Amino acid sequence: MISQKTIKTLSLAVLSAGLLASCSSSSSSSKAIEEQSADTVRLVEVAPAEMRALNLSEEFTAQLEAKVVNNITAQAGGRLKQLLVKVGDRVGAGQAVARMEATQAAQAQIQLADAKTNFARMDELYKVGGVSKAQWEQAKSAVDQAKLAYGNAAENTVLRSPISGFVTAKNYDNGDMTSPQLPVVVIQQIAPVKAVIGVSEQYYSYLKKGAAATLSVDALGEETFSGIVTNIFPTLDPVTHTVSTEIEVANKDLKLRPGMYARVHLDFGTKEALTVPDKAIVRQAGSGARYVYVFSGGKAVYRAVELGQQQGDLYEVVSGLNAGDQVITSAPSNLKNGLSVKLRK
Repeated sequence: MISQKTIKTLSLAVLSAGLLASCSSSSSSSKAIEEQSADTVRLVEVAPAEMRALNLSEEFTAQLEAKVVNNITAQAGGRLKQLLVKVGDRVGAGQAVARMEATQAAQAQIQLADAKTNFARMDELYKVGGVSKAQWEQAKSAVDQAKLAYGNAAENTVLRSPISGFVTAKNYDNGDMTSPQLPVVVIQQIAPVKAVIGVSEQYYSYLKKGAAATLSVDALGEETFSGIVTNIFPTLDPVTHTVSTEIEVANKDLKLRPGMYARVHLDFGTKEALTVPDKAIVRQAGSGARYVYVFSGGKAVYRAVELGQQQGDLYEVVSGLNAGDQVITSAPSNLKNGLSVKLRK
């Protein structure tokens, strides 16, 4: 039989073993909690929000246009006697492009001769008191009006181009009756050419007449052309918030043609701006909102930001940050506001 003393000894041994096991389990649990807590502290990389000089430049698209378009029209209509040019011809300022039948000019010349004869008779009668001064003045006015009509008719007999350029359209053939509403030919001046672009209002204060521009067209590959700002419209489009701006290119070699698709590059200079690396920016799906996480007090702190232009791997920050703020750049989209973080060494 087991003695009472032996039973007591065994009981003490079991109790001691239980206490040791309990202590060991408690120690392991505490250690595991500490390790788990350590695991939730994310290691992150940061970069400062800094003031930098940003180049202000923008590229715009437009269709090239002729600098001047002139519609050559027979003011009084009439029959086209001879068209002296064809589409594609190059013409000089003052060059004759069409002749009209002289029927109207001939009639106007006869009317002028009649008016002069009548005035000569009235003038003789007036000198001897045969007609009143009012009658004399009426006859003189008739001569003046007939001269004007004849001058217009004679001018309308030969149509001349007031500009140098190219014939880009014709609307009649020889013998056709013409109308003042439809030009006989269209002349376009393509040296220089122009492009009208819509510049965002954020650059309005930087726009200056005479500022340099660079232009390229798909049709001519990598070749670029120099231009200048020649006109800035006085009002902005209320819908697009852009200002129409005219760029003129000399086009002396006539490589550029109206209708070509062009890219226009404008350099507005530089400005000091607060910037952060683009990899710090998180884009909120569906809303278009942008935000960053700032490293502050061992935490990742959410900050909504308003962005300006992107330049290389930097974004301009318009609002939401201050210079010196440390923004998290390592996988910021996986962070949450208030999450414990630690700088990666």
